[in-house]
Amino acid sequence: MKKGVPIILLIFLISTCLFSQQRSFKVVAKSNTGETVNLYKDLYALVIGVSDYQYGWPDLPNAVRDADEIGDVLSDLGFKVTRVKDPTKNELMTAFDDFIFNVGQGKDNCLVIFFAGHGHTEKLAYGEDMGYIVPRDAPNPDEDMSGFKFKAIDMHTVEAYARRIEAKHALFLFDSCFSGAIFNISRAKPPLYISYKTARPVRQFITAGGADEPVPDNSIFKRQFIEALQGEADRNEDGYVTGTELGEFLQEKVVVYSREAQHPQYGKIRDPSLDKGDFVFQLRSKPDETIQYKPDETIQYKPDETIQYKPDETKQEIGYGYLIISSYPPTEVEIDERRYRVAPPLIEIRLLAGRHTIKFFNKELRIEKTIVIELLKGERKRIHERFN
Repeated sequence: MKKGVPIILLIFLISTCLFSQQRSFKVVAKSNTGETVNLYKDLYALVIGVSDYQYGWPDLPNAVRDADEIGDVLSDLGFKVTRVKDPTKNELMTAFDDFIFNVGQGKDNCLVIFFAGHGHTEKLAYGEDMGYIVPRDAPNPDEDMSGFKFKAIDMHTVEAYARRIEAKHALFLFDSCFSGAIFNISRAKPPLYISYKTARPVRQFITAGGADEPVPDNSIFKRQFIEALQGEADRNEDGYVTGTELGEFLQEKVVVYSREAQHPQYGKIRDPSLDKGDFVFQLRSKPDETIQYKPDETIQYKPDETIQYKPDETKQEIGYGYLIISSYPPTEVEIDERRYRVAPPLIEIRLLAGRHTIKFFNKELRIEKTIVIELLKGERKRIHERFN
């Protein structure tokens, strides 16, 4: 008997270790064959918007707001979001450094970097097209080419940052137009399902258009990106959107809605060590099973046989709806004096149609707000509260 104890203990320890390892991943996908694919332990995003340009570029009044909206959507999906507004070159490089050399070094993290602002393409002396993203203090190249090249961030610099990332997956999105020389433009259909190959390292890039294509300040790219993460790009309805699915969706939709004025480009870095995997967005958390409403089974209702029982038709019309709740910064949520977990991640709750009182609170940040909403039968009402 004593000899069997170490073996049983060893099996228990191995099982516990494997279970704990899986639970440490925030994003765990299931393939179509049922295999578990461990993806990410933590999700991080850097969102950058440049609206106020200083030297010869037209201002983009919506760029900072667009970046904020993208940040809110990513926060709803569980990302820890860093926001940078109207950066100079030095501020932009510092933001990249802080982000990439901190959270970008966790090998099981995933990173999203989103930039909304001017982009530009220049043909270099040796014939190559070079794309640039433009910080607020870069001069217009028509007026000062040397100053522009000194201040703008070229794609070779972005590529160098991408290679310095240790995180498994990184996705760069540019709501700008320029040449995508650092990545192979994808023309293949995305895989139908997530597999073990999905978890391999990858650096992916999506731009709002090609070189010299105008990008309107009222961004079509931003609107379609948000719709994609709300489920429109999930063509196989598995609850995930991959980077390749996203690129294909944006290319298709932006071309149509821009009337072929914009042609988004997407692809993976030109490196066989970093082009095998695929970025994965988990669209939203599953409803919390602790908040499912069930009828009280301890009371059996039997109609009186001497009286014809008819259900109250007005009550039947009440029905149920769904609330989808999130906040930034994260808060605890109380609905009709019942407390739920912190949001984000998203809380999805099935409730009786009618009036409900929702309270958001975070004691550390001294946040407290109460709202009253009306939920209709069959409605899926989304509520996002942002606190400054």
